[in-house]
Amino acid sequence: MSLVVTLALAVAIPLAIAAFLLRGGARLFLAFMLVGVVACLLSAYVNAYFISGDTTDQLDANVRLVPIIEETLKALPVFFFLAVFAPRRDDIVSVAIAVGLGFALLENVSYLVSAADANLLAVAVVRGFATGVLHAACGALLGYGLGLAAKRRYLAGPVALSLLCVTSTFHALYNLFIEAGDGWAVTGYLLPIALAVVIVAVRRRPVFVFDD
Repeated sequence: MSLVVTLALAVAIPLAIAAFLLRGGARLFLAFMLVGVVACLLSAYVNAYFISGDTTDQLDANVRLVPIIEETLKALPVFFFLAVFAPRRDDIVSVAIAVGLGFALLENVSYLVSAADANLLAVAVVRGFATGVLHAACGALLGYGLGLAAKRRYLAGPVALSLLCVTSTFHALYNLFIEAGDGWAVTGYLLPIALAVVIVAVRRRPVFVFDD
């Protein structure tokens, strides 16, 4: 059994047990964090499949392929939830963030286990505030956008595709800055935090307050 599968089981089992024991919104959130863990596991194999058949270098793959694959796999459960359950708009946001957090959880754990860096504490903190916030913020952006279009079904398709393009592009920029290193890497680490701050600020405006 590969390392990523072993880590996925270690992360998923407690989440599944907690979701079984809880009720209401807490169960929903944990259940979709579990879905995010599964999405991360799938992305590891899908990324490897496409990258192995790609003739370009790792930098190009991380900027061109990985963001599209990961953001798509994170978005699909949210699209399914919206289409099948007709949820409240706040629940759409919660589910999208939960998927992003579950994805980030497994991705960060896998990275730390396989990292050869001597200062793992610093790496853990940086990835928590960078990659962890990246996936959660992209999930929040997706959720808020879908929530605003939820009552206009004819807009759901175009809005979903547009949001997927936006989150994939933002993810690609993050990867590009990190791969560039030095000062660019610092900029990349700060990008997800800046996005999260903007989302919170915009969310507080009355026009973006959901009224179900």
